Amino acid sequence: MLTETVVSAFLTASITGAGLVLAVYTLIIPLSRRFFSYRAEEIHEEIQELKEKVGKTDARVSQDELSELKTMVEGIEERQAFPTYLSWGAGLTFLCYAIATFLSFFWLIDYNRPTADYWLPFTFFVSTVFFLSLGLYSIKDISQTMKREFEELKEKIQEAKSRTDISVKM
Repeated sequence: MLTETVVSAFLTASITGAGLVLAVYTLIIPLSRRFFSYRAEEIHEEIQELKEKVGKTDARVSQDELSELKTMVEGIEERQAFPTYLSWGAGLTFLCYAIATFLSFFWLIDYNRPTADYWLPFTFFVSTVFFLSLGLYSIKDISQTMKREFEELKEKIQEAKSRTDISVKM
């Protein structure tokens, strides 16, 4: 049996969690154009690599080579799609937090408490696991974008440094 204090904590945490899901989108939106353009470049490179591998194989392809080619094609297809964690992942996370919010509210107004006693902790736990996944995938993509931009900046600094006599250390 849940207590009012615990349910209030679930309510607060669920509303906060739903807001944080929206904050993830707010964080990713400014980076999305660069993120997707880098992704497109990587896909282009992977397609070129696939073409080279296919060109090197002869008419008789071994099972290992075929498996490797299939893996490459599946990776390219997966990267061409909109990231699942940003669509389904974020949507499910937000929905689960919303359900946990409503269950908390219903518990507090004394509506169907036995159902809320069972489903509230479960829904909140599932929401938190989804949010953890959403956060990890977002951090991975954002950090890859930032690393790529940092490398481009280093190249520009090296290029500028080679044109001048000024010494810049990085």
